[in-house]
Amino acid sequence: MSRVRVLGTVLLLVGLVLPASLVAQERGVTPTEILIGSTLPLSGPAAYWGTGVGGGIDAFLKWINDGGGVHGRKFRVILRDDAYLPARSALNARELVERDGVFAIVGMIGTANAFAARDYITESKTLWISPTTNDIWAGYRNRQYLFVTYPSYHNEGRILTQYAAQNLGTKKIAVFYQNDEYGLGLLRGVKYGVAASKGVKLAGQASYEVTDTDVSAQAVKLRGSGADTVFIAATPGQGALIVREMAKLGWRPTLLATFTLGDPIMFTLAGEAWNDVYSTAYFPLPGLGDAKVDQMLATLIRYNAALARSPYNALAGVTFIEPLVEALRRTGPTVTKDRVVAALESLRNWNGEVSRGVTFGPNRRQGLNRIYIVKASGGRYVKITDWIEYPTQY
Repeated sequence: MSRVRVLGTVLLLVGLVLPASLVAQERGVTPTEILIGSTLPLSGPAAYWGTGVGGGIDAFLKWINDGGGVHGRKFRVILRDDAYLPARSALNARELVERDGVFAIVGMIGTANAFAARDYITESKTLWISPTTNDIWAGYRNRQYLFVTYPSYHNEGRILTQYAAQNLGTKKIAVFYQNDEYGLGLLRGVKYGVAASKGVKLAGQASYEVTDTDVSAQAVKLRGSGADTVFIAATPGQGALIVREMAKLGWRPTLLATFTLGDPIMFTLAGEAWNDVYSTAYFPLPGLGDAKVDQMLATLIRYNAALARSPYNALAGVTFIEPLVEALRRTGPTVTKDRVVAALESLRNWNGEVSRGVTFGPNRRQGLNRIYIVKASGGRYVKITDWIEYPTQY
């Protein structure tokens, strides 16, 4: 037998004996650490989202680390600021993969932002857990390493519109929306809801650009539409602006808003004008009887006191990261992307610290397909419906 063949046989036997983690090191994974990355709007018009979500992710992983990590590995997280700019989100994603060498990217706020980064992330075969977008994944083929734990804006718009028609006396609805795929996705959902509701029509619509700081003209346009209900799909800052402008006009229609505006921070930004706004939630909100969620919020605030200002966004951050942590627990000490994918696909109606009912599968990447409706009242939100399910799309 030649020396080359003998050496090859020895190397093969070594590969069979040694742990897989020592034979082929997965990017972002060492014997003691797993590196996670995220790009979020930590500054700019959507900073209320980014700082809350990013703070929640960071605090949750610190809590996991203080409990021993997962199979002897601790988490390290890199949060990059994209200022809600799609081009910067795409650049940050590339740097997280190529320069920082992350094992997975968690989150990314904004449909336009995720759209700008999705081809690179998916083609680089990087695990991507819960970008917050509308339905840009339906029909997108390269989804092997993508897992979403966030509700559909389209279905949220449809469900809230139908609820308003059936329960709030809505006859004429108008939409104030961000002029990108976030707002347009919600607008499409409202149109579906209008079409499915008798005696309701879309009375008007007014868009804004994410850089706008004055929306008084939009408020006048919406009032002129004769709408009795206005649906808001905006950043927290611009959502508060439009409500305050309506109040200046002495106009108080029924107000609906996406979950993205369903955080108590809105009472700080909009004041009492935010009372009686109808929104949605996709996990049990604190103070509504779920002791596990209440305890997790207290834990997050213990690690980062600033999260008390944006508690629901912080808890949303937990829903983004905790399915990955659970999958790593199920994977065992030998961590590879494909083993983690298989573990994520094994989640069936899974409940975490905050997440409820998460389900994935080989042909399912939309982990959530239900929401419930809440009403803003006195600085908090009150649950007013049971869970409402909608069809999965991808």
